[in-house]
This record gives sequence, structure tokens and C-alpha cells, in this order.
Amino acid sequence: MGEIRQQGGIGLVKKLGFSLLIVSALSLLTALTIPFIVHSGGKMTGWITGLLILSEATFWTGGILLGKEVAKKYRSYLNPRNWKRKKNESAPSNNSATLKDDQ
Repeated sequence: MGEIRQQGGIGLVKKLGFSLLIVSALSLLTALTIPFIVHSGGKMTGWITGLLILSEATFWTGGILLGKEVAKKYRSYLNPRNWKRKKNESAPSNNSATLKDDQ
């Protein structure tokens, strides 16, 4: 998929992808508030189901538009191993192999 670029900014496709992810999060949050707003069981079920389907559809469409690189970047943010690391630290390396070579 070709990347449409604006002058000096991020691509239109990426903006659309991020917008779809925001719509997904908002529809999921709205689905969580429906039980407090709608009092009829049938209406509540319909609204929640519709919002969850909308949330899933916009999430996956946004993820496809953003691509593998963005998903990999944000997945690393969700990895608990990376939470306490500083930005300049790299992953721990296996120094035992280098110690054997030095002896």
C-alpha cells in the first residue's frame, strides 16, 4: 500500500490508522458505560454488542493500516521486561561466551 505523504508530516494512511485506533478505544469505553445509561435489557444488549463490533473492526483496520513496524513498537511498550529499563540500556547479553574466549 503506497504511503501518501503530506509536506513535512506523517502520512495520511498513518493518521487514518491512529484515528481508527482512537475510535476503537472510545467505542470500547462507551460500551463499558452503557449499563449505567440504558435501563432496558434488550436495548443495552444491542448497544453493547454494536459498540464491541465497531471497536474490534476499527482496531483491526487501524492496525492493518499502521503496519507491522508500529505494532512491533507498541508491543514492546506493553512488554513488562522493558518497563524498568532506561532508553539507553540494551537487552542483557550472554557474556559467558566471551569470558571463555578470553581464558
